[in-house]
Amino acid sequence: MNQHKYILIGALNGFTIAILFLTLGFFKTILLLLFTFARCVIGWYVKKMSLMDYFK
Repeated sequence: MNQHKYILIGALNGFTIAILFLTLGFFKTILLLLFTFARCVIGWYVKKMSLMDYFK
């Protein structure tokens, strides 16, 4: 199972994107993926700069 972990993650991601294309359509899916990517980048930046440490 461990040797195939990344293959399974890639397959599940592809399946999820295919379902989104079928249910939402092309442009809504692309917009959703862009917002998700932007939020991942913002989360990475906040973690890297330790910005949440001020709120503890």
